[in-house]
Amino acid sequence: MRVRKTRQDQRNVYRYPVSVEDGRGGYRTVYTTVKPGEKGVTEVWIRDLHRMDDIEVANNVKNGHPRLTAEQKVEKKEWEEAHPGEKFDMNWNLSLDYIAGDTDEGELDKSSVLAGASYDPFDEDVPDEVLKLREIAATKMTDRQRQAYRLIGLEGYSRTEAAKIMGVSVKVAKVHYDKAIECIKKYF
Repeated sequence: MRVRKTRQDQRNVYRYPVSVEDGRGGYRTVYTTVKPGEKGVTEVWIRDLHRMDDIEVANNVKNGHPRLTAEQKVEKKEWEEAHPGEKFDMNWNLSLDYIAGDTDEGELDKSSVLAGASYDPFDEDVPDEVLKLREIAATKMTDRQRQAYRLIGLEGYSRTEAAKIMGVSVKVAKVHYDKAIECIKKYF
């Protein structure tokens, strides 16, 4: 589980861990390095890999600190008033035991927690608005408009980054994105 972003001065390449057999019946972790220019890898790919890691880190950190309930907020405030200059203990247990809850019966059944955490995009209820947007994108937008909308509107790329990925000028990327937005406004 990633909880730290890669340092900026190390983002010119991408390193990822791989488990390999150690010859003694176990496994050890080795790192594979991907460099731009080798085997068709581009700088854009390297940047995208780091961006995906950054998103994973943000989600792990955000989800690792659940929101406080109203009672917990009151308790925290009272404790901080009673202990000026000290910080309230914010350590969180990220184990399945914590998520599944306490039990006096010994072993916890974590299968329900794991089943709830699994993701099947075809098994999910998709809101009607999302279905409508998907239909508009599929039937009313050109490929370039759809690509610009996905990159800029959904994935959060800047227009400059999207233009580089699309292989067009920033002005052309902006035009495609603006037309996609017009299309949504017209048909939504």
